Amino acid sequence: MAKKKTAGEISKALRFQTTEAYKKARTNIVYSIVKKGCKKIIFTSSFKSEGKTTTAINVAIALSQQVGTKVLVIDCDLRRPTVHTVMNIKYDKGLVNYLNDECTLGDIISKSEIDNLDFITFGAIPPNPSELLASEAMAEMIKRLESEYEYIIFDTPPVNMVVDIVPLIGLSDGIVFVIKNNDTTYPEFNRAIDLLKRNNGKILGIIINGIPTTETKKGGYYLSKTKKRNKNTYYGDYYG
Repeated sequence: MAKKKTAGEISKALRFQTTEAYKKARTNIVYSIVKKGCKKIIFTSSFKSEGKTTTAINVAIALSQQVGTKVLVIDCDLRRPTVHTVMNIKYDKGLVNYLNDECTLGDIISKSEIDNLDFITFGAIPPNPSELLASEAMAEMIKRLESEYEYIIFDTPPVNMVVDIVPLIGLSDGIVFVIKNNDTTYPEFNRAIDLLKRNNGKILGIIINGIPTTETKKGGYYLSKTKKRNKNTYYGDYYG
């Protein structure tokens, strides 16, 4: 009879599986973008709470662990920013302040405790997030940053909630779409992918969160057929 694993052993095995999963995602992304110079990647989802920010940051960490690879994560979710919370970053100014010409580029780049990994937080909630992300100042900023980093990761709002992602598509080399196992629905998924493709978005791949592992539960992964969503979320309330 096989020896039953302890809680600590299971936890360690799950951490290993998670780390390996992000490394695999890193490898797939590296080989999906064939170009010299900085690679710029959008991370998005169909709705909120599907794990896009956590996924974006963990993939960025995995990318930064390659020798000589500098990575920058930019919080472009200017309506419901969470990068600073996830990484516990204390900031004074951020992306919005820079785009409004209130500070220099050096003022908004936050160094993390992880080698080769930097962040730009949101700075402040603006009344015009779509316009700021579509501005010449945004495009010029990305052009300046390209010479400093091998990868720039954009954490963007959910596609089916707001259209802020659209101007960033033209600045990026591809999109990683994040879904949540047994939470994201087929209609939501199809609607989001259709919007991205209509705006010439290049889908690099899909990352699925919340898949039961061999250490917890046997089973596959799937999208829900239907799921009732509360539209009056933070994004909806923002529009009034």
